[in-house]
Amino acid sequence: MSQIESLFKSYDIRGTYPTINSKIYYLVAIGFVKTILIPKNMPLKVCVIHDGRYTSKEFYNATIQGLIDSGAQPVKLGLGSTDMLYAACQLWNTPGVMITASHNPKDDNGIKVVLKPPTMLGLGTGLEYIRDFVITNYEIIDFSNDKIQIYQSQEVEQAKLLEFFSSKIDQIAQSKKVDHTLSQSQKSLKLVVDCGNGMGGYIMQNIMPQLYPSLEFVPLYWDVDGNFPNHSPDPQNFDNLKDIQTRISETSADGGFAFDGDGDRVFFIDENSKIINGDFLNSIIAKYMLEDFESESKYNKAIVHSHSSSRCFPEQAVNQAAVSITSAQGHTNIKQKMLQYNAIYGGEFSGHHYFADFGFMDSGVIAAAYIIKIMVLKNLQLSDLVKDLNKSYFLSNLVNLEFSPNIDFEQITTKLKEEFSDADTISTFDGLNIFYPDWKFSLRKSNTEPKVRLIVESRYKDQTQKRLNQIKDLL
Repeated sequence: MSQIESLFKSYDIRGTYPTINSKIYYLVAIGFVKTILIPKNMPLKVCVIHDGRYTSKEFYNATIQGLIDSGAQPVKLGLGSTDMLYAACQLWNTPGVMITASHNPKDDNGIKVVLKPPTMLGLGTGLEYIRDFVITNYEIIDFSNDKIQIYQSQEVEQAKLLEFFSSKIDQIAQSKKVDHTLSQSQKSLKLVVDCGNGMGGYIMQNIMPQLYPSLEFVPLYWDVDGNFPNHSPDPQNFDNLKDIQTRISETSADGGFAFDGDGDRVFFIDENSKIINGDFLNSIIAKYMLEDFESESKYNKAIVHSHSSSRCFPEQAVNQAAVSITSAQGHTNIKQKMLQYNAIYGGEFSGHHYFADFGFMDSGVIAAAYIIKIMVLKNLQLSDLVKDLNKSYFLSNLVNLEFSPNIDFEQITTKLKEEFSDADTISTFDGLNIFYPDWKFSLRKSNTEPKVRLIVESRYKDQTQKRLNQIKDLL
């Protein structure tokens, strides 16, 4: 596999500078127009946003230049989060490009490509055409950084986008009603927010205080800094949540939440500084969205989850006479499954939350706002929300096991299927998923890294670690 080919992943484009460089972005933009938009007779107006990485502004300019040189009209929106791009694509009914490497290390960068919400381009859904265009033309098309102009963001469009995105947050999470309730209450609400110097900081500075003037937000690393000087912007690695846990305790806050690097994922920590499991957060949001579901809704009373999710999530649907739909993991898959079944909500334990009223797209800040809504309107602490879940579902953390890239995953799954042949259900849909009445586990080969991801769940606390050790020993 060539270096260029290796940049194109299952869900997006991602790599380390200088393997990923301005010429790659320039050619991706041209390839997007010539191999996707023109053949599909799509609009040649494309929204473009970049994150705060030190290479992102340069790559943003190269992307815009490529769009212009191929006859497209870029909407130059400048700095913002990935869910802001999703909002922009809905506002202007256009395709879009996000310059980001999400939670990856600072020297990485990448591209997420929206065809039309909720359709994203991945390998197998169109990204391979752009890949082949880039590989074929890399040595042919003349390119120099000198020809790239410096493009300023369009301030009027930026303001329209912030207003539209804020209206979506209010529509889904009733922000105005929540803030009015807070302003009339004798109880205050204080939440620590860790943005890890990523794009959550842009959201917190430009949207959330305006939506919630009565809520006290305690800032932690809100300044956007692509060098990520305080910790990696990956809240799924719980080592990166130590600072917010400490700050919650120091300030006697009611809990807090942490965004990933591009702001589309969020994790919550309760008032006792305990991390709330990602699947539990999915289950909580599903519970209240299904409770509020109205029969005349234009969506179906259905939720979407991956095979590797905790049983608490699909069982929430059963409890409320809703439909639970299983999808392959990954945002491109979840979005399409939600669209297919017109489902009201979808979630992944990795902190992605998908909302039908947001074009079936994911948003960290909408998920955060929805949890705030539950806390305020139901008068509940974060620990109250997970109290019953903590008594019934015992999950391991996600375990990443490193293997060589040429690992024979089939051989591993064959061995495990033999070992657990007495299971109630053995599924090889999207990895290996083995179900017993009182415990289950999921094993997937990563689409983006040379790792195998393992998660174990049991009905009994002492059994989870025991089963996790058993599987790790087998591997």
